[in-house]
This record gives sequence, C-alpha cells and structure tokens, in this order.
Amino acid sequence: MGLNMENYYVVLLFIIYSFLGWVLEVGYSAVKRGKLINRGFLNGSWCPIYGFGAIIILYLLTPLEDNILLLFIGSVLSASLLEFLTGFVLQKIYNTRWWDYTDRPFNIKGYVCLECSLFWGLAGVLLIKVLNPLIEAPIRLIPLWLGLIITVVLTAVFIFDCIMTVLAMNNLCSRLERLDKMAAEIRSVSDELSVSVYEKATDLKELKDISDVKLKTLKDTNEAKLKELKEANEAKLKNIKLSAEESEARLKELREKYKKLLNENKFSGKRLLTAFPNLKNEKRRSQLEKLLKRGE
Repeated sequence: MGLNMENYYVVLLFIIYSFLGWVLEVGYSAVKRGKLINRGFLNGSWCPIYGFGAIIILYLLTPLEDNILLLFIGSVLSASLLEFLTGFVLQKIYNTRWWDYTDRPFNIKGYVCLECSLFWGLAGVLLIKVLNPLIEAPIRLIPLWLGLIITVVLTAVFIFDCIMTVLAMNNLCSRLERLDKMAAEIRSVSDELSVSVYEKATDLKELKDISDVKLKTLKDTNEAKLKELKEANEAKLKNIKLSAEESEARLKELREKYKKLLNENKFSGKRLLTAFPNLKNEKRRSQLEKLLKRGE
C-alpha cells in the first residue's frame, strides 16, 4: 500500500516509526550495555531520525516495491544520506559528535558506515514490503475526528519535547564552555602562584642577604635606622605572605566553583550524556570526558 502524503496520517506514521526506532535503540542498548537506557535524542519515547527515515523511504521508494534490489539500494542511499546530514549538521551547530563510526570499516567521516547502511537497506525493504502495510491499514480505520485529535496532541507533545531537548543541548554546550574556561583560569592562577612563590622566595633570599649586611653595618652605629630596616623588612614579608594567600584563596574558590559546576545535576543534560556515552567534542574533550565519566 502506498503512502498518501496529502493526509494527516503521515504525521501518525512519523510518530509510530519514531517510537519503533526508539524501541529498537533501547533494545539494542539493553543487549549491549546490560541495562535499560532512554536512547532517544528527545526526552520522550521516540527517535525522530527513524520517523524521518521511514517517511522518506516510503515517499521516494514505494514505486520500487516490486524491485527488491533497487528498493534495497535506494534504502541504503536515502537512509545513509539522512544519517550523514543529521550527524554533520548537529556537529556544526553544537561542535559535538553524537555518534561516531570511525572505528568501523568503510565509514565516511565517522557519520555513516557500511554495516549500518546495509542494515538500513534491509530495514527499508522490510518497511515497505511488510511493516508499513501492517501499520497503515489499521490507522486508516481511525475516524477522522479522532485521528485529528490524536495527531494534534502528539504533535504538540513532540514540539514541546523538541524545545526542551534543544534547551538541554544548549545548556550542556554552555556548561562545557564554562568548565573549559574555568579550567583554563585555574591553570593560569596555579601557574601564577607557582611563579610568584619562586619569585618571592628569591626576593626573600636577596632581602635576607641585604639585610644581614646592613644589620651588621648598622648594629653598632644607628639604632633608629636598624629599627626602620627591621620594620621595612617585616612589611615586605607581610606583603609577600598576603599576595600568596590571595592567590591561594582565588585558586581554592575557582576549584570549588569548578567542582560544583562539574557535579551539577540537571536531569535533561544528564539524560543526554547517558543516552550518548560516545559523545565527542574536540574543542572541549577533557571536560566532556569528565562529565561522561560521572554518568557511568
């Protein structure tokens, strides 16, 4: 049965296939990782890329349903192109790679690989020949008014979920940026403190050497100058100590803020980290690895 793109049933099909894709992802993850994890890109029980992929295949390739080979090849090409573009665009927007196939043979930029593309080809054939006729027939029996209500409600929930997910992704990227800047500032203050301690130690030695000479000279000649020199030396020592204490306090404050930000427990951001344990961000790799490690 072909897909009629002029009616609202396409929206229901999109949501159904997004849900089935989510079930597939969760099931695969459960087998691979030994636990149930919401593998969806969104918070809800759906993976939009599967929904879009299914609609594209149904719309473009239904005319080829009688030619299994062309249907398979078309499914490989269309689904792989969608996966490549989705991964590419997400990385350009967020500077983050949400999946990576670079460790698999015959991959293209890590966005797609031969293994997954062949799976999409098989899935496309099954979709048109088996699955879609089973799904589309009963939903066409739904009364128009009920179908419209279901479509409007699910679409509203889907859009709300998309908005919340975008906010969560923006928050995650902002958090990574803040962590990276704070880590750089900690390194800078730490380096300054190290240099300062060395310089102050050198100053103290020179001060002591000069003072010893002057004290020896003044000891028997001028009590007032001797007292003045001691007071000057004590003031310099106090300034050195205060400078070091200020740097140490600043360093402590930065480390506490960094730790607090690292341990920030925002549900949506944490869910994304759990759902995508292979996230990669070349600019802020160290900070992302720490966040991912916390999610294990």
